[in-house]
Amino acid sequence: CNRSDAGTNITTPWSAKFNTLTATLKTAVDVCSYSSAGTYTAKVVVEKGTLVAEARDVITVTSVPTPPPPPSPTPTPPSQSNMNNAWISPQELAKLPTNGAAWDSMLAVARGSLGTANISNQDSTHDTKVLAAALVAARTGDQAMRDKALAGLRSAIGTEAGARWLAIGRNLGGYVIAADVLGVPRDSDIGQWLAQFMTRTLRHNNSDKQITFQQSVWSSGSNASAQEGFAYTALSVYLGRHDLLDWSWTAFRRYAGDRTSSHHISSNNDAWQEIPSDPVGIQNKGSVKNGCRLDGAISNDMGRGGTNICLPGYTSYPWVGIEGAIPAAVIFAQQGYPAWDVADKAPYRALDFLLYVRQKTGNTAWFDGSRASESIFLVNRAYNATFPIILPVGEGRVLGFTDWTHGGR
Repeated sequence: CNRSDAGTNITTPWSAKFNTLTATLKTAVDVCSYSSAGTYTAKVVVEKGTLVAEARDVITVTSVPTPPPPPSPTPTPPSQSNMNNAWISPQELAKLPTNGAAWDSMLAVARGSLGTANISNQDSTHDTKVLAAALVAARTGDQAMRDKALAGLRSAIGTEAGARWLAIGRNLGGYVIAADVLGVPRDSDIGQWLAQFMTRTLRHNNSDKQITFQQSVWSSGSNASAQEGFAYTALSVYLGRHDLLDWSWTAFRRYAGDRTSSHHISSNNDAWQEIPSDPVGIQNKGSVKNGCRLDGAISNDMGRGGTNICLPGYTSYPWVGIEGAIPAAVIFAQQGYPAWDVADKAPYRALDFLLYVRQKTGNTAWFDGSRASESIFLVNRAYNATFPIILPVGEGRVLGFTDWTHGGR
C-alpha cells in the first residue's frame, strides 16, 4: 500500500496476495487503509510463470474521515432458561469422578501447555486443550485452571481472520462448549466474539467467495459440512437461539437421510446416492445399489475413495464427518430432539456401515477403534452398542474426553 520503487520482487509484508488465479481481471477492495494525511504509492506486482510486471499509482490523502462509532453490542437473546446446557449441565458435572483413566487423560491435557490459538488453522488443537481446562475447572472449582481456560478463550479472539468455514467447523465447537461449561456470559467479550460468527462472512471451503456460517453448515454430505454443523448447533444453544437451533435440526435431518426435511443438500458423487435427484448425507436403511450395500454410507465422504460401492477404496473422510455429526446429535438430544432415532437410527448405521466395510475388505483401517473414538463412545452409549473402541478417548479432533463427560450418565 506504500511502495514507490520499480522493483518486481515480492517482499513481505504485503497487504494482499492472490495465488493461482485464472481470471484476466482481479478487483480487490478494502485492501489499503491510511490513518493519516499524506501521499502514498500503491503498487501491484503480477507474476505468470517466469514473466513478472509491476504498476504503481499515487494516492493522496488530504484528510482522514472520522471513523464511525463502534457497532452496538449484540443484543442479548431471550432467556435460555428453557434450554439445557449445550453439552453437560453443572449438576451432571458435579457427579462425575475425579479419578480413573478418563479423568487422568483429560487432567494431563488441562495441566499441559495450551499452545497457540489459531482458528484459521484447521489442524489446530488449541480448542480441545482449552476445553480440557474448562471441564477440569468447572468440576473442581480450581480458579487458576479457570483463569487458564478463560485466557485460552480470549487468545482465540480474532484468529479466525481469513479462515475457511471448514477450519471454523473443526475448531469453534470446543471453544463454545468451554464457554458454556464455564458459564461465560453472552454479553462478555468472549460471548460477543462467539455471537458474531452467526452474522459474519468467511471464505467458502472451495473458493474465495465470502459466505455466512448458515450457508456452509449442513450444505452437503461432506465432512466439513458436518463438523460445521456441530459448531453451529453448539453455538445456537449457547446463544439461546431457538430459531437457529430449529433450523439446524431441520438441516441435520436431511443430512441424516430424512427426505421429509425441507432442507436440501448438494452431492458431489451420485454413485454413493441411492436417489441422486434427492440427495442425503447418510444413505437410508436397507438401501442397495448394484446389489451392494449403501445403507449407512456417508455419501460425499465415501466418494473420496472412488465410485466402486461394492469394494470401496479406502478413505478416512467418513470418520471426519462422524466427528461432527455425532457430537451434533448429542447436542440435539440434550435439547430434546430425537437425534438418535432420526432416519432409522442414522448415527448408529453410519458406524455400522464402516464396520461392515472393514469386514468385507479385510482392511482394519476402516474401523480401528482409535479414529474418532470420542464419537464411537457416544454412539456406544446412546445405543448400548459394542463398536470397537480404544480407551481412554483423550483429545479428539473437534472435541474429546467424552468417556469422562458422558461415561457415568
